[in-house]
Amino acid sequence: MAKPAVLLIGGLDPQGCAGIAADIATVQHHDCHPLPLITAMTEQSSAGLTALGAVNTNKLMAQYRNCKADFDIQAIKVGLIPDLIIAEKVKQILLDNPGIPVVMDPVLASSSGGKTVADGVRQYIRDELLQHLTLLTPNLPELSLLTDNLEDVEQATTILSQKGLQACLVKGGHADSEFATDFFISEQVRFYCYQTKYASDVRGTGCVLASAIASHLASGQDMRDAVVLAKTYVSRGIRQAQTVGSYRLIKHSHEPWALEDIPRLCYQKTLIGQQFNFPSCPSRLGIYPVVDNAEWVQKLVDIGIETIQLRVKDRDEKTTSQQIKQAVEYLGHKPVNFFVNDHWQIAIEQGAYGVHLGQEDLHDANLKQIVDAGLRLGISTHSYWELARALAVNPSYIALGPIFETTSKQMPFSPQGVERLKQWVTMLDGNYPIVAIGGINYERARLLKPTGVGSVAMITAITLADDYQKTTRDLLALWQ
Repeated sequence: MAKPAVLLIGGLDPQGCAGIAADIATVQHHDCHPLPLITAMTEQSSAGLTALGAVNTNKLMAQYRNCKADFDIQAIKVGLIPDLIIAEKVKQILLDNPGIPVVMDPVLASSSGGKTVADGVRQYIRDELLQHLTLLTPNLPELSLLTDNLEDVEQATTILSQKGLQACLVKGGHADSEFATDFFISEQVRFYCYQTKYASDVRGTGCVLASAIASHLASGQDMRDAVVLAKTYVSRGIRQAQTVGSYRLIKHSHEPWALEDIPRLCYQKTLIGQQFNFPSCPSRLGIYPVVDNAEWVQKLVDIGIETIQLRVKDRDEKTTSQQIKQAVEYLGHKPVNFFVNDHWQIAIEQGAYGVHLGQEDLHDANLKQIVDAGLRLGISTHSYWELARALAVNPSYIALGPIFETTSKQMPFSPQGVERLKQWVTMLDGNYPIVAIGGINYERARLLKPTGVGSVAMITAITLADDYQKTTRDLLALWQ
């Protein structure tokens, strides 16, 4: 497949530490093709920015025509806009590419100090460009400048949304706090992403973050995944940062992520940094059937199943409670890891081993009550942003799915595939047990075993089998 082309509109840093140079390196490391469109030949060093050096607009548009001549642009990243004349041309370019994702890092001043962008440019961005952007990525000082020194982040981003902005990611690294906390808001969702701060001051991080997001959008990623993946990339780059001249620069690397690189995600400011200590469960949960009644629990445990989930759907609370109670009473003191799907209050009342929650259920569940009751917690994930949400909760295990196409329920997510599962097993190894789910039968379980995943869950492969006893025994023998 052809590499997606990303148009990079921004200034040239003569020292190669930020701006277009950082953009190009980032886009290339995300397996996309960079199309650099230079707005300014800046003059800057560690002593500060001394000249913006706006290019001639005829040269700018000639560059643009050449960028488009042989490539289909799949995303646009906008950085430094040095003056109003260039700003008008940038708007013209955005209008010439309707429907293309546009990520703007509003460079209003150099991090090393010195000359700043004129007030008129800030006004033009706010009044003329915001409505054409897919995502704006200001830091706290830039957000303040764009909203006339408004300090409340949520209120400030609401004002920008009223100007027509689709989504905003406010970078919180400048705040005086233990965590570097970013705030994301769109029409559909708002959340906080946070990570422990690194002590070192690394140059060009804003350019890299915005270019990484643009690259992921060019490759068809969901916006939320693009944000989490880009933040993970930047975090690893900062952790491995190298000294070059007078600066610390992000290391662009293809090395596997460490768990610490992935941000944690929550929906309320009060939850930033809050972790729950759920009891651990076996690192390898084995063959993990998901069934819809207590009778199936009894039948499969009698065959040798040691981990099972009761998923009672579309029944009244009384019937659901009876099913859970019946299963718990049958299991007694048997060494079985019995999880209840969704109904965490009943699971606590009946003394189940654990609870399994989907992402939607996390909004309503009282996690503190589940912890205090001593229940284990498993969480479903289908994407990287959902993984970031799960990590913030610190569950007993994490389920990834669907690995393959599944007919048991309609899924809005594409199959994860074997390679994605391998990556997650490596990344989470020794920290969280992984359960693979979605479209898994005997043959597919055999394919997954070499990945090192400790558990495979299935619904119809057992309950709809011609001979469920043989199928279950075959799966148990395979996984041993």
